[in-house]
Amino acid sequence: MNSRRFALRLLAVLFFTQFSNSQSHLDISAIMQHLDNVADGTRALRHAEYFTRFWRIGGGPGFDSSVNYVSAHLAKIGFGQQGNSIGTMQILEDPPTAPVWVSENASLSITSPEIRTLLTFSDVPLMLCRNSFPQDRTAELVYVPGGGKETDYESVYVEGKIVLCDVHPSAAFRYALARGALGIISSFVPQYNHPDRYPQVIAEGFIPYDQNAQSFGLNISPSLARELRQLLTHTRVEVRVEIASRFITSPVRTLVAEIPGRTHPEQRIVLVAHIDHYKPGANDNASGSATLLEIAESMTHAIRRGDLPHPARTLTFLWVDEYKGTQHWLRRQPDAHNTIVAALVLDMVGGNPAITGGLFRVERMPDPGVIWTRPPDQHSGWGGGTWEKEKLVGNFLNDFSLSVVGQRARATHWLTTQNVWEGGSDHDIFLRAGIPALLSWHWPDVAYHSSMDVIGNLSISEMQNTAVSVGTTALALAYGNEPVALEVLRIVSGAAQERMSVVEANAITEITDVQPRGVHKLAATKRQELEIITAWERWYDEALRSVARIPVNRASDALRTEIQTHIRRLAERSATIKKTLGLE
Repeated sequence: MNSRRFALRLLAVLFFTQFSNSQSHLDISAIMQHLDNVADGTRALRHAEYFTRFWRIGGGPGFDSSVNYVSAHLAKIGFGQQGNSIGTMQILEDPPTAPVWVSENASLSITSPEIRTLLTFSDVPLMLCRNSFPQDRTAELVYVPGGGKETDYESVYVEGKIVLCDVHPSAAFRYALARGALGIISSFVPQYNHPDRYPQVIAEGFIPYDQNAQSFGLNISPSLARELRQLLTHTRVEVRVEIASRFITSPVRTLVAEIPGRTHPEQRIVLVAHIDHYKPGANDNASGSATLLEIAESMTHAIRRGDLPHPARTLTFLWVDEYKGTQHWLRRQPDAHNTIVAALVLDMVGGNPAITGGLFRVERMPDPGVIWTRPPDQHSGWGGGTWEKEKLVGNFLNDFSLSVVGQRARATHWLTTQNVWEGGSDHDIFLRAGIPALLSWHWPDVAYHSSMDVIGNLSISEMQNTAVSVGTTALALAYGNEPVALEVLRIVSGAAQERMSVVEANAITEITDVQPRGVHKLAATKRQELEIITAWERWYDEALRSVARIPVNRASDALRTEIQTHIRRLAERSATIKKTLGLE
């Protein structure tokens, strides 16, 4: 009987070992397929709808309600529970850096020459500027054209009055209050919101926290501003401003959920989304927070069903107060530079392109394209960030992530694009710490930071595609096996060869165009082209070498030999270009 039990036990071990090995060597396509089978964009949309119910300021009740929602859902699917828990969960708390503003209610009414309610908080929460103090004021309204510089007030008496201005409320606040104004009403709307097409739009605004002034700021639409300015041309206008708000001192919470790595839990793949924002804040960033929750749930289901193996590395999911929460978490990781293999940030990933006008984008981590932005590289229209040439570090993450997204796009007809690094979300925190990080996002977005950023703008398929592609990237790196490393090596090497061809074509164009302008200009152009070619060669040399970091254990001699082969090909291609163009 004992020998039979031993034999059965041995067979079970052998079967499990064979199953585990075959599963852990799943290729990227298989990982994607298994995730797609369990991912549910409709479920993600439901999560996003919940978040849009609140004005989510870190430390505020709406933010905390959203954190509680995520933690409760994670608990249901097995995080933080005893026994068969798939992962752990904790909420970190850090002190706020300033008093936390809590908005409750507001209204703007005309009291003279007629009595009429113009705007209410229940209809448009963004009418209220952050840091506005409680008010119940009735005063004369005066229009200050512009309002963002001291000379704008020289011909307008504003003491004891409420100022209607055209600039962002924070730009007018100090000038108006210094001359005795009671508060600000701003009709400023950025051009990316297209106020010409959407005259009813109201843009997000804020004023500085000022305990002494205890003033206020309101945001109104261009159409309402025109109505008020027209009224002011022929009569005195009196308005009433009612605001219910308060300031509290409450800790800022960061929700951390982890699927611990089975063999190398000290190594991490980190996925991040910020919860905080104005109400409703649907694409920004209810969509990212909801999609991150869907990624965690999809992975959990697939692992529990046995479709996907448990990862070797730890998968860390962070729901944060943008920038601050990520910084707080990272400070708790003393060896983050060595232990975090990659960070993937989800910010504005659910917008329906047909409504918002923006495609899904991968924002690459800094490469030479951010210094020398030439075709086919492009900015998103958001604006270029500044990165030092000396701090460029090559990594496999750019091309690997783009390859996964491209594979998903081909399978589903998903429209996607990319841009060079620009900055503006939590990926910057990791990058500045020397940790490879990418941003997934949508831009442009006509509703960005405005009253139009509503749940109806979100797309189930966009969130589904994002969840599957980002989840696939994270899981492949979390498995950290050599077959994945070899696949990534081929991807990066192919991208390197394509990049060198592009660099060569651009260099030929630059040199050809400058030849008629004399030998000195030609020499300067050749020096610049040599610098660009060398920068890309160096960056991709480092990117190819970084593939050796993918295996959870030391890269095998075979993998290292293969990496060196691809590095030599890169160097040979670069040398040929330089020789052909007469740069050396």
